[in-house]
Amino acid sequence: MTKTIKKVFFLAALINGVAIASPANTQQLDLQTSESKRKGETALSYLVTWRKGESRLYNANGLTFINGTEMAEPTSSSDAAYKLSKAINGAIDHDSPHLRGALASNQKSTLSVGNRDGFDLTRITVRDYSNQELEYALAGKEFDSSGVDIAIDLVYSAEVEYVKGFSKGIEKATAGGFVSVTIDSNAPIKIITNGKSNEQIEKELAKAIGSNAKYSSSPIFPNFEQIRSKNYKSFDGGELQILGLKARRIVIDVNDAGLGVLTKFDFTQVEKPVDMVNNLPYIIGLLLAGIFAYLFFFAAKKKD
Repeated sequence: MTKTIKKVFFLAALINGVAIASPANTQQLDLQTSESKRKGETALSYLVTWRKGESRLYNANGLTFINGTEMAEPTSSSDAAYKLSKAINGAIDHDSPHLRGALASNQKSTLSVGNRDGFDLTRITVRDYSNQELEYALAGKEFDSSGVDIAIDLVYSAEVEYVKGFSKGIEKATAGGFVSVTIDSNAPIKIITNGKSNEQIEKELAKAIGSNAKYSSSPIFPNFEQIRSKNYKSFDGGELQILGLKARRIVIDVNDAGLGVLTKFDFTQVEKPVDMVNNLPYIIGLLLAGIFAYLFFFAAKKKD
């Protein structure tokens, strides 16, 4: 009987451990960088959000600058990945020195950000204003099976390139070109941007991608911004969302100097372990009830 009780409590502890601690790189996003198609200097930033168990969310934003085609030393794809990796880790060390829940690394032009042992990634937002072609993957896993939803928010470059109040009459418009989205090895879905608003382009992309995609007037997760930095952009009222994508990779190519793109990843399955943690007292209660029922039955049988 004592062995049975020990097994039950071991099971409860095991459930508790699984619910709270995730092995390192359980959630991992790989980003393949390229070269800027813009002429001058532009920004590339990466916001990663994580938590430990039921704790609050922690955010860190790495920001770097990309040299364009007409600058003395244009930034290479490997340099872009390296610089952004350093910026992300620096932000994590600065903002959360005691709860570093994420880690960035790069191998040539591939930037990987994953959770540290015992933590969970919950959200990632990549903001690119350099008109790179960017490829995203989940370390060989499908977005659908990993519970990761995607949003693509096309924004006007002018909204982040000029400080509000110092520049007037800045035209928020496309400059002409295209935006394309490629899913796995399928043919690129290409939308011509000339004379169109960012909302029109997002709606055309949603229609062309099909059943997994939709245009939404609500963000896939609450927007994060800071007044002190123009790098954080307020939600502009619409974005393309791709939910349950049965694919291993997605490539987003913005080839329009008037546009930038915010690509968001929502790790929805992270909610499941937290739910288990919340329900743990009830699970343990049921286990204890089972033990007492067993003891009562055993005692009654022995008495007979």
